[in-house]
Amino acid sequence: MENAADALKIAFAVFVFVVAITIAFSLISEAKSTADYVLYYGDETNFYENLNSREKNREVSISDVISTLYRYYKESLCVIVNLGSEEETYKFDLSLSKTELEKFKQAGIITELQTPSTEKDVEEMLKKFIGNKLLQLEDAKFTEEFVEIPISGIYQTGEDETEIILSSGGKKVYITYTLQK
Repeated sequence: MENAADALKIAFAVFVFVVAITIAFSLISEAKSTADYVLYYGDETNFYENLNSREKNREVSISDVISTLYRYYKESLCVIVNLGSEEETYKFDLSLSKTELEKFKQAGIITELQTPSTEKDVEEMLKKFIGNKLLQLEDAKFTEEFVEIPISGIYQTGEDETEIILSSGGKKVYITYTLQK
């Protein structure tokens, strides 16, 4: 009988311990969600319009286009600069097609029909493009558009446009700058 009484005491102690742990985790979770809420609304950068470029295309200056062009080679981006027409659309990517290389050669930006392979070649190409094309526009404004496209992996999209990742893969970011008229 004495063993049964001790067993009941131990069971009660375990039950109280489980309830105490549950209450502690509940309080910690509530404190975290409250802190997240306060920090989000306390940070004024959450309300800047230009940071939400995925929601709407933002207007940028030539300096923003130039800074993105200098990042495309290191960050594996694809940057497309549209200066008004199909002939004046330039694509900066790690691998360029022959027609894109022809367009660069006709514009005097590159001398050979091969994709720039070293960082020095890329910098020379960018300097010529910026000097010959972008800086000629002076105070022009561009519309910036981001598109993120999966290049590998298996994804399934539901009826409500939610995406389920079946097998994770890589994604590529395409940034398009269109000259505003």
